[in-house]
Amino acid sequence: MSRVRDQSGFALLTTMGVLILMLSMAMTLASIVDTQTGASGAQRQRDSVFNLAESVLTAQVFSLSRDWPGAGRSAERYEPCTEASATSRCPEATVLQGASSDVQAGATWQTSVHDNDASGGKAFYSDALIMPRPGYDANRDGRVWVRASASARGRTRTLVALVGAEQQEEPVPNAALVAARLEITNNGNKTLIAANGGLMAVRCSPQLIDLTPCLGHKFGLGKYASLTDLLGFLATQISGATPVTGYGGGGAMTAESRARLRATAIANGTYYTGCPTETQLTGQVVYVEGGNCSYTSNTQFNSPTAPGMLLMNSGSVSFGGTSNFHGVVYAANAANASGWAVQTSGNAVVTGGVLVDGDATMVAGSSGLNIVFDPNAYRAVASYGSAGVVQNTWREIRAG
Repeated sequence: MSRVRDQSGFALLTTMGVLILMLSMAMTLASIVDTQTGASGAQRQRDSVFNLAESVLTAQVFSLSRDWPGAGRSAERYEPCTEASATSRCPEATVLQGASSDVQAGATWQTSVHDNDASGGKAFYSDALIMPRPGYDANRDGRVWVRASASARGRTRTLVALVGAEQQEEPVPNAALVAARLEITNNGNKTLIAANGGLMAVRCSPQLIDLTPCLGHKFGLGKYASLTDLLGFLATQISGATPVTGYGGGGAMTAESRARLRATAIANGTYYTGCPTETQLTGQVVYVEGGNCSYTSNTQFNSPTAPGMLLMNSGSVSFGGTSNFHGVVYAANAANASGWAVQTSGNAVVTGGVLVDGDATMVAGSSGLNIVFDPNAYRAVASYGSAGVVQNTWREIRAG
């Protein structure tokens, strides 16, 4: 009973000690939780800014897919984009900044496009080396660098990637010749068209005493009294294929394909509203809106290892002298003219193929070979398709 009535205070002291210890532990735990919460928030913010930078870079690559800045676009180079930009070449700020609350308020970003270094280290990036370079594919290798940075809540992340333009082959008949009509002005007993197994076709069907020849020469009088006589003689002028008449394959190329090739020529600086000069006729895709173009020199356009394509949207083209066009000559004949659209004379030759749409005619009048079919020439019939990040070039850098 004496211990129960003892008022010395030892129990109170013990209780207070336990409470103090528990309070200390609670404060320590709260501090740890607060620190972890702050670190988690900071990590979330860093990740959000990183994701914004990545989204900006991806959007800029998509823009390059639609509008590749080829070497012919020096006057239309890509300028830097920011969240305040409002052009089709820049990412849309409202789409990018609505994904996270961490980047909605006060977030900024910037992208820039630069040609890669042509001196050898094409996959090496540094701001000092790449940032001064122009905003288009100046070295014509089909590659540019994209730099994207984003900042929010005092944090900045910067990403870079080397982007390459992919070539898209355009469907087209691999033919020595496809035209509405073929007129041959040379009556010599020699090969003028070496089809070499390629398609040799006209859309017309030979008729007795045609006003305009359908298949090389008129028949019904004189040397070619019958179609059999004409075909027999043509066997000496056309080798490597039996001519197809009444060809129903339609146009050589769709309007969409022609539009892509037009855009490619614009990007490469080989698009012309009128006839280009002889020095301008060489190129992967040379697109001419219209004109009656004539080339009578001894120029070798393109080469066997690097063939090209001449696309005449309307008008005509004539080759003379000893010129040799390595590639595909395509007269789209947008106006659906009924005269001749492609002609060879002198000793000129097209090594590749000739395609003529609509009612227009191919005139073969050269003293020797006029067309030599080369399937390799059709490799040049390609446009810029999508653009994508070159493998192992995407990376984060420290700005500056």
